Amino acid sequence: MENKFKEAEKFRYLILASQRQGNRIYKDLLFEIGVTPSKAEVISILMKYQPMSLKELGAMLICESGSPSRLVERMVKDKLVERVKEKNDSRFVRLQLTSLGIDKYKLIVKAENQMYKILEEVYTEDELQLANQVLSRFLLESPLSSNLIKRGYIHKSRDNMK
Repeated sequence: MENKFKEAEKFRYLILASQRQGNRIYKDLLFEIGVTPSKAEVISILMKYQPMSLKELGAMLICESGSPSRLVERMVKDKLVERVKEKNDSRFVRLQLTSLGIDKYKLIVKAENQMYKILEEVYTEDELQLANQVLSRFLLESPLSSNLIKRGYIHKSRDNMK
């Protein structure tokens, strides 16, 4: 049978399938912890950058588009995140992890490390670097580029990715 697929089409579906498979594995790893991948990302960002505003958090998220207000609201109800009023201006609120959120973070790191180990068993370090360079070039002009840049996953200059 003749291969009638264009390489770009194949690439597109391989990315989609890889993302779905990776998310499935990650969800399974997080299941015991009782958080979703989106909640895990919020917890990880807050652990590194807290306290921060909802807007600042939204500018760093990759899992959610737009404002993460509903996600954060659920996390406040779950006692993972708390809102802290600014001392100088009580209208301004910052988000930070609760002690439960910090405990969950420690478990999330273990789950992430398991995920990375799975990837490192399939790919060499050189293969991961090459894949990261190829995908970074595609994402550089995307709406998510600023989020990825703020997190340090891609760089502003295309020259850095060749």
